[in-house]
Amino acid sequence: MSRDDVSVAPFNFSWVVPGWPQTEENIRFLADKGITHLVTLSRERRPPLEAIPNSMNWTEIPIEEFEVPTFAEVDRFMDICRRAQVDGGFQVVCVHCYHGRGRTGVMAACYLVKFQDLAPERAITNLRIMRPGSIETYAQERSVINYHDALRRE
Repeated sequence: MSRDDVSVAPFNFSWVVPGWPQTEENIRFLADKGITHLVTLSRERRPPLEAIPNSMNWTEIPIEEFEVPTFAEVDRFMDICRRAQVDGGFQVVCVHCYHGRGRTGVMAACYLVKFQDLAPERAITNLRIMRPGSIETYAQERSVINYHDALRRE
């Protein structure tokens, strides 16, 4: 087996619905698992872009560490998720930041609010059960609640 055949899970990787990809082997792992769109939330931890296969899209939505995404940034991520479900059948989206807890946690919780119709508190709790340490600050918790409230007003 050559190194080109090896795939390795990124640090702190988990599925939210049944870490950050830092090596070519991590990218191969994601491709092997059927990931079709990789979303990076941190400029400080971009994946090795040259290793991303043509079958996988990549989008960067840069958010500062420990900060909350704007509504527009959350909406951009939700649009990627919506298109993944609509375009050509269900595709798989992977989102990551530096440690996969704060920024990634907010986006994953907002996903559960929008697409799984969970109350924001339930989405946060479920996410923390699946991924302990997710959503690190009160402001991040509040952003999930605010996103839910904004969806209800639409």
